[in-house]
Amino acid sequence: MPDIVIPPKFKVPYFDKYKGTAYPKNHLKMYCRKMGAYSRDEKLLMHFFQESLARVAVIWYTNLETSCIRS
Repeated sequence: MPDIVIPPKFKVPYFDKYKGTAYPKNHLKMYCRKMGAYSRDEKLLMHFFQESLARVAVIWYTNLETSCIRS
C-alpha cells in the first residue's frame, strides 16, 4: 500500500487468523471491529488486513492483482 502513514505507537491487534474454511463475512466483521479506531483510514485497514489471514487465505490475498483491490 503506497503512501501509508502508520500512526505513532500503533500496535496491530491480535486477530484469529482466517484460514479460508470458515464464513468470510464473520471474519471481516471481526476485523473491522478490532480495527474500529482506524475505520476512517482505508489504507491502514488494507495494509494490515493480511495480518489476519493464514494458509490458503493469505496466499490468495497476496497473489491478488492490485487492480482487483478497490477498498
